[in-house]
Amino acid sequence: MHLPPLDTFKMERPALSQNNFRLNYDYEKKEKNALETFKERNLDGFKLSKWAKQTLPVLDWVPKYDWKVDGPCDLIAGITVGIMHIPQGLGYALLANVPPVVGIYMAFFPMIPYFFLGTSRHNSMGTFAVICLLVGKSVSSYAMNPLYTHEVLKEVNGTMTNVQEMYTDLEIGTAVTFYCAVWQLVLYSLRLGVVCTLLSDALVSSFITGAGVHIFTSQIKEIVGVKVAKFKGPFYMLYIYKDMFEKIWDSTPETRTTMYVALIISAISIGLLVLTAVVIRPWLEKYTKVPFPAELILVVAGVYASVNLQLPENYGTRDIGDIPTGLPGPQVPHIELFSILIVDSFVTAIVAYAVSMSMALILAEGEDYEVDPNQELLALGVGNLVNSFFSCVTYGASLSRSMVLRGVGGRTQFTGLIASFLIVIILLWIADFFEPLPRAILAAIIIVALRKILIQVFDLPVFWRRSRADGIVWIIVFLIVVIVDVDVGLGVGFILSVGNIFMQGLKAYTCLLGHVPNTDLYLDIDRYKAARELPGIKIVHYRGGLNFATRDGFKEEVIRLTAIDPKREVRQRDKILKNKKMQVRVETHVTMKRQHFISLFALPAMLFAPIVLF
Repeated sequence: MHLPPLDTFKMERPALSQNNFRLNYDYEKKEKNALETFKERNLDGFKLSKWAKQTLPVLDWVPKYDWKVDGPCDLIAGITVGIMHIPQGLGYALLANVPPVVGIYMAFFPMIPYFFLGTSRHNSMGTFAVICLLVGKSVSSYAMNPLYTHEVLKEVNGTMTNVQEMYTDLEIGTAVTFYCAVWQLVLYSLRLGVVCTLLSDALVSSFITGAGVHIFTSQIKEIVGVKVAKFKGPFYMLYIYKDMFEKIWDSTPETRTTMYVALIISAISIGLLVLTAVVIRPWLEKYTKVPFPAELILVVAGVYASVNLQLPENYGTRDIGDIPTGLPGPQVPHIELFSILIVDSFVTAIVAYAVSMSMALILAEGEDYEVDPNQELLALGVGNLVNSFFSCVTYGASLSRSMVLRGVGGRTQFTGLIASFLIVIILLWIADFFEPLPRAILAAIIIVALRKILIQVFDLPVFWRRSRADGIVWIIVFLIVVIVDVDVGLGVGFILSVGNIFMQGLKAYTCLLGHVPNTDLYLDIDRYKAARELPGIKIVHYRGGLNFATRDGFKEEVIRLTAIDPKREVRQRDKILKNKKMQVRVETHVTMKRQHFISLFALPAMLFAPIVLF
């Protein structure tokens, strides 16, 4: 079988320096003043409508909204998510060490700015366990602490005087939220939405898993029904368990009764929630996408059981306590706490953004829209700014609610508006209904919800197989988060993640390329034996980042591969030139001597020649 001949081509062009290239092709640089440059970069192609859609994405997707198709889907998803907000808001607010009603407020206030400014159509914004845990860490450190006080104008003995008071839990929580908003808006103004790309998947996974261990520890006392002292610093979780077991061991008959009742309530609640997750919901998914609202049913049943059995009065169980009806009025947060909250607020702001952005990117896959990282910073920053003035703490995207929102067919952020209106109805009329709810039920809801976070520990083998560096980062960050503290673990993880990226950029791939005869292919001569170097030509292939940090390595690799050292070439050239100069100097010296010798005889000869002739 004869194959047809292959088409071949040959291309030749002169090797030109940059200067010669510009001279040969009539290069002319257009001179611009500062005003022309500003107009070109900022005003050329500027359209008010385009800018408005970028700043307010709602103007882009609302005109395209299909009310007949998308409307019913968003209505069902909004009601479903609104129902989930109630138990999760009440429970996660306890993680933040603020009144439980704050968690319900967070289902309403931040949703309004996010509806107009957010670019994710499936993120369910509000309370999230890890973010509330970080806020709760700051609250437990600075609230009701005699070292931190402020002046309050009060009436004392009929006279208005300034009184020194400690900061309340909510005051610290709103101050942290205010500075989270400041950090996020600063990052937005600097267009640093790309910062989330520096947080690797291994870092985020290990950090959230380690934080899940902290959340579990914070709720175990409610499951057991024991009041545990507050501890801080490395290994503080060990002190919590030690104190809890000591109080169980030394408990009185009354406290034992309280513990037994709390354990029974927790066991029943966890059992029902696990049964729902494993059996009931998978069975119902065959018939409907709307999830079975087991958490809300459990909360309502817990309220009725607490009231009818009088659990706090008869058995000493802890309930939620006072939940005011209505919406809170605006209050200015305490901005004078910047010096003590600067680090905590920055860590909380970064975690809230990283979690929300990661969730948004996951949910946007396969959908007909894109998520803008910088715009998400703006939406989160404005939402947290509103939160800080309306008795709320830092918010973010919830993993569980967001997945349910997409699973039941939610299409846009109208789901958030519908959920927030449902929350308003609850706040205005029936918020006090949840006051008798035992805290053990909320702890059970949180712990069962943690299973999706804690099982991420099985991601470690995946990261290890993908990259040993990612596996090491996962282990180190997880151990530091669990043993030392959450913010320290995040800081170390960020440094390791950036360092890993930097080292990967430094480790570039270089080789010499050779030509494969009768083809237009140029391949690595060490790997492809068919490739042949072109006579008198060295082709160096470099794959990797080229910057100030890698320039020396790049130069060394080029010298190693080509065996051409510019410094050595310069030295050899200088030596040759020096030898030539020496040779010229010797020849000149000999010539001058010869000329001087001739001159000695020529001068008298020229003087006496006329005399001899005459």
